[in-house]
Amino acid sequence: ADIFIENGGTYFDTAFVYDNGGSEAAFKKAVADRYPRNAYTICTKLNAWHGAHDKESARQEFFTSLERLGTGYLDFYLLHALQKDNAHLYDDYGIWKFVKEQQAKGLIKHWGFSFHSTPEHLDQILTEHPDAELVQLQINYLDWNDAVAQSGKCYEVAAAHGKDIVVMEPVKGGQ
Repeated sequence: ADIFIENGGTYFDTAFVYDNGGSEAAFKKAVADRYPRNAYTICTKLNAWHGAHDKESARQEFFTSLERLGTGYLDFYLLHALQKDNAHLYDDYGIWKFVKEQQAKGLIKHWGFSFHSTPEHLDQILTEHPDAELVQLQINYLDWNDAVAQSGKCYEVAAAHGKDIVVMEPVKGGQ
C-alpha cells in the first residue's frame, strides 16, 4: 500500500466476503489506520447471496464493512457480482433502496454494482435501476470477445446507459 500511495495510487477495492472479512481488516491496518482519509478511496461490496440469508443480514454487511474498514464512509459501494440467478435477491431484500438511503446519510459517496452476466441482463438491470452510478465489469483482452463473458458487449451496454465503468480482472488473473 505504501508504494502504491507514494506513486499516486488511491483506489482500493475489497468486499465483505473476501477472505471472510480479512481483506477489509487488512485494508484498515495497512491504509486507514496509517493514512489521512483524503489519501485514498475505498470500494467495498455487499453480497446478498453469499453469506446473507435475509434482508437484515444483507443490510448488516454494510455496517460490518464500515466498521472493519474504519473509514467513516465509503467512496464507492457496489452490490456484488450480480448474475441471473442472484440479482433478484437485491430486489427481494430492498438493497437498491437501502444503498440510496445510506448515500443520503453521507455514508456512501457513489454506488453501483459489479456484474457477471449477459449484455441483455445488464440492459435490464440498468433500465430497472437507472440511478446506479457505476458498473464494475470484467474487461480484458481475453474476455472482450469471449462468448461467455461478453465484455465488449457489456461495455457497450453500460456506455449506452451513460454509466461510469470500473474495470475488474484487467490482466485476467495474470493469464
